[in-house]
Amino acid sequence: MSIIMSAQYPEFVNELKSRGFEVIPSKQISCFHQPEQLHADMQVLKIRDKVFTLDNCRRIPGKEYPDNVLLNCLFLGNKLYGKLSAIDETVLDYCAEQKIELVNVNQGYTRCSTLVVNEKAVITADPSIEKTMKQNGVEVLRISPGQIKLDGFNYGFIGGCSGRIEKTIFFFGNIDIHSDYNQIKRFITNHNSILEVLCPKLPLTDIGGIVCI
Repeated sequence: MSIIMSAQYPEFVNELKSRGFEVIPSKQISCFHQPEQLHADMQVLKIRDKVFTLDNCRRIPGKEYPDNVLLNCLFLGNKLYGKLSAIDETVLDYCAEQKIELVNVNQGYTRCSTLVVNEKAVITADPSIEKTMKQNGVEVLRISPGQIKLDGFNYGFIGGCSGRIEKTIFFFGNIDIHSDYNQIKRFITNHNSILEVLCPKLPLTDIGGIVCI
């Protein structure tokens, strides 16, 4: 399996390579704020077998929100969750063609803010995502915000510091010290998934998640 992710932290890259995954470094998007420039969840979106990149977008991405979240949406259970006014038209058109339901979320950083455990279970600190997901039949574990490192910002997001590969949920850095760690571990285990920490000596870090292709 190939994984697109930031190469800013070689320790995390090497850990995934040692497990047999091919790692493709994300691009540097110079128009974004520096901490977001390498984030895979800001520049690549996969829906089924279709991969969207910022190069494919009709709109030009920008530095400020919402011009930086053209692809920061989440495909889950044949629905696309995101701030619909911010999502690029190429994605919206594809969803219309494929009869994929569009679900509006007030939080434009939808994918950054959501850890997908499986098609019916997610973890987030965002109340708008929690409300919308529950309305669509998804089980949600709501956690406390913060406690995730993101250089240049007060804190990062749970989706950006983690990634799902089949039934394993990888965390980039030490999730154990998160105040909601026990609930997070229990929720993941109860949904038949495995929690694995990469580089536990490093702080829990928002690297922009991963995109499996």
